[in-house]
Amino acid sequence: MMQNLEVLCREGDGPVLFDMDGTLFAGDLGETSFFLLLASELLHKEPEAVSSSDIASLEQVKGTQAAQVLGSYSKAIKQGQLARAYAITSDYVQTLPYTKVLRACTRSFEAFCTDCSFWFDGVEHRLFVRKEEHMLTILRTCLEAKRAVFLVSASPLAVVQAFCELFSLRGITLLAADAEHAPPYGRGKRERLAGDLVHSAHLAFGNSIGDVEMLQMACYGILRNPGLDEQLRSLAKEHAWLLID
Repeated sequence: MMQNLEVLCREGDGPVLFDMDGTLFAGDLGETSFFLLLASELLHKEPEAVSSSDIASLEQVKGTQAAQVLGSYSKAIKQGQLARAYAITSDYVQTLPYTKVLRACTRSFEAFCTDCSFWFDGVEHRLFVRKEEHMLTILRTCLEAKRAVFLVSASPLAVVQAFCELFSLRGITLLAADAEHAPPYGRGKRERLAGDLVHSAHLAFGNSIGDVEMLQMACYGILRNPGLDEQLRSLAKEHAWLLID
């Protein structure tokens, strides 16, 4: 399967589209770095000093800006308003220097490659991100083949930029949440791509229901780790998407 994917990356016409969190690596860098940065603010620690044991402090946070941000985020998650949750993450991260975001993303890969969680307002939040070399290989194969590569993510733009910097990924068009754009999620991914005059693609890689619109744009849709999600599995079967680990 991976060998066939590498052939697809090198051949055919049209751009290649990638989601980031859960697709190019396991876990969610946008969410993990967000919680890490909140803990950094609360504990007055530099991001690189925050450990998994520090995350429990977020359960007790009250009366601070961090508490207000986390409360709004938890409410959005509880209500199933994922686009709103992504916007809260983006708004917070945009207030911070890029160098601090980069250090938080670096720490996320170092210290949260195994599950860590905490509870706030009745919602369990998870910190987890793990490098997956086979997906980076696919991405680099597309870049080496001089494909037009778009990374479309609902995570904050600074986090997406940090991911690319951490793994020396260059030559990618980044479409993410920033001061001028709402987080591209669901239909928003198609709309952001259309804004860059991309209406179809050769390949598209995603992992969640928020990537379906983007996957439908491609000649070949590749869905990662649908697990027991029957809706995703049904869509994959209907559209003949490839399923990969």
